[in-house]
Amino acid sequence: MKRACSRIAYALGEFFLLTFFALLPFIAVYLDAIVIGNSLNEFSVTEISQETLLLLTAIIFWYGTWQHPDSRGFFALAGGFFTCALIRESDSFLDAIWHGFWVWPATILSLSTVFYVVIYCQKSVIKPASEFIGTKPYLFIVIGLVTLLFLSRTLGSGNLLWNEILEEAYTQKFKSILQEGLELFGYVIIAYGSVLLFFKRYNP
Repeated sequence: MKRACSRIAYALGEFFLLTFFALLPFIAVYLDAIVIGNSLNEFSVTEISQETLLLLTAIIFWYGTWQHPDSRGFFALAGGFFTCALIRESDSFLDAIWHGFWVWPATILSLSTVFYVVIYCQKSVIKPASEFIGTKPYLFIVIGLVTLLFLSRTLGSGNLLWNEILEEAYTQKFKSILQEGLELFGYVIIAYGSVLLFFKRYNP
């Protein structure tokens, strides 16, 4: 009975925590659009929050490559993926060098990561990846990725949806707020799944 009550209490606590996470994009966008009055540029609360969450996620997976040699290949590929995403998300800063410069460090990192895994730890990819599939951290990370890569690009698309619905009332600012808010929610869920993975693997 005590164990059952603890599980229920944990579930309730997680529900309220996820409710708070769902409010974070609204809070960030509200601060940017209403309180600060900026246009969600690279120095906005929303953008900085996205990059911080991506950095946290990447650090967790890169830490896994050092902490767990038996799963090094899997963690390295995931860490490389999220680091490339961070580079892409920071493209506004890298554009100071020249426009589109982010492609070069992202390409070099992705090729270097794949090369490293193939040469040194290809045997530690398939089994850890298969064990990861279906776990609670996996579900959160996948839901976050779907939100980030697809929902934000469809529901947040001005050309596909909102331009036709709002017509003359449509503005680029509306599209940016909706799309960036959905992206932030995706990053929040991905980071939460990564933190769950961290505690599951490193504090059994």
